[in-house]
Amino acid sequence: MVDRPAAPRRVRVERNIYRRASGVYEVGFKDLDGRQRWRTVDGGITAARAVRDELLVRRGRGERVATNPRLRFADAVSNWLGGPVVHLRPATQDCYRNASEQHLLPRYASRRLNAITPDDLANLVRELRGGGLAESTIAIVIGVTNRVYRYAARRLGWAGTNPVSLMLPSERPKPSQDVRRRLFQARELEQTIEAAPEPYRTLFTLAALTGARLSELLAIRWMNVMIADIDDAEVEFAQQVDRRGNLRPTKTEDSVRKVPIPRELALILERHRVRSTYVDAPDFVFCTRTGRPLGQRNVARALRLAQTNATDDAGNPTFPVLHVRDETGQPIQIPHGALPSMHSFRHTVASRALLAGESVDEVAFLLGHRDANVTRAVYVRELADARRRSMRRSRMITEFGDVLGMQKDE
Repeated sequence: MVDRPAAPRRVRVERNIYRRASGVYEVGFKDLDGRQRWRTVDGGITAARAVRDELLVRRGRGERVATNPRLRFADAVSNWLGGPVVHLRPATQDCYRNASEQHLLPRYASRRLNAITPDDLANLVRELRGGGLAESTIAIVIGVTNRVYRYAARRLGWAGTNPVSLMLPSERPKPSQDVRRRLFQARELEQTIEAAPEPYRTLFTLAALTGARLSELLAIRWMNVMIADIDDAEVEFAQQVDRRGNLRPTKTEDSVRKVPIPRELALILERHRVRSTYVDAPDFVFCTRTGRPLGQRNVARALRLAQTNATDDAGNPTFPVLHVRDETGQPIQIPHGALPSMHSFRHTVASRALLAGESVDEVAFLLGHRDANVTRAVYVRELADARRRSMRRSRMITEFGDVLGMQKDE
């Protein structure tokens, strides 16, 4: 019996690019020491060509491109946080750092990148889900893991397969299954604003009509409030305030916008200016006694207090859950999402506008989204609800018009 030659481990596709029997691409090259190196590529032939070209350019510049199979997760995270992340918005930096320090480093800090498997990440998703974390939060954790691996492959000489890319769809977090954000219902919004003291009543009113982000509202200065002609008044959102009270650029360039406001809101802002101590053009519209912008935590506390004090026309609490006590007479812990938050002003404005027939493009401008596709992605459920309700009503008329007509005749 003649022995057949063993199948080659990899087959050359083109210059420096090879493909394994499994279909995975590898880039082969010699480093500056003349040693043969292999770099596994996460992707198809286009990705392989990009990796090959980058490696050859780096070698041509005299850079070392040897792989580092011993690279540990903690070192990769540290380099990533100290590298590209420092150029991101402070809020994004805090988000990525929290995901790393709270969920990833306690589990994987001392492990090599090569030793973390897709099964490890699938178990992580299950653990976080079991711990009550929202699917959107879990998605951020997995997204940070993916970014760390990509950075390690591009900048830290690590060669291997990114385990995030091998996770099955059933193993990944599912943000679409998160509980829908609590909106203001019926007259909850009006009753909440009525129960708020100044300056929060004016702040909540402006949030309710413009749908601006809280960080944008707190960054408004009197130079951004154009109410000299109250019949053609506007408010400009040109910056935002981070959680440390520092002025920052808006989330995107498209977030800079001038929103027309009704005469009534212009008069409310004018009365607020009369009451204010700081009224010069560079002064903040909503500020502390020292002229600093209001803190986001204080605004959240003021919203909760207004919700606690809010009542309906009959004098009953607008939000009864805030008045429930346990067997010891202490307030119960409010379940996450049981009450509208500051961001609910924004979602309520968008949802009401969409359900009232406003175009997605107009709502995108109002909210300061980059384009209408962002609005569709964030408010897909509201859009679907609006269409579904309209279609259902039309179908009822078509299918049961005779029945409705009979009732009318009676």
